[in-house]
Amino acid sequence: MGEPLREFFPELKKHHGIYVMRRTFEGTCAFLSGYELGSGHYFLKEFHSWLLPRKKGRPELFWPLLVLCEVYRDDSLPDIRYFTPEQDEQMVSVLFDLLDEFFSEVDGPQDLAS
Repeated sequence: MGEPLREFFPELKKHHGIYVMRRTFEGTCAFLSGYELGSGHYFLKEFHSWLLPRKKGRPELFWPLLVLCEVYRDDSLPDIRYFTPEQDEQMVSVLFDLLDEFFSEVDGPQDLAS
């Protein structure tokens, strides 16, 4: 089994383009789903549950859509397949910020940059 995303996350952020072929929001979400399955360390269900109390989207939405709800209204979510490079960059940044916050709250304060 691979290392938990919590431990690998600083490397992913630092070298995003090495791990994610297309540095898009869609590609990054697909990578995270694949990482979860490949590593055997399941975190996305917990991440989804952590996003729900933020009340920025409906609970039935898949976690990537809840991340989109941080920027867009849940009744008018854009199709991520047609994002501009600027939208992709913004949403990857939002996703990484949320994961930083999630890991910090769930695991307690730790230095994510090391």
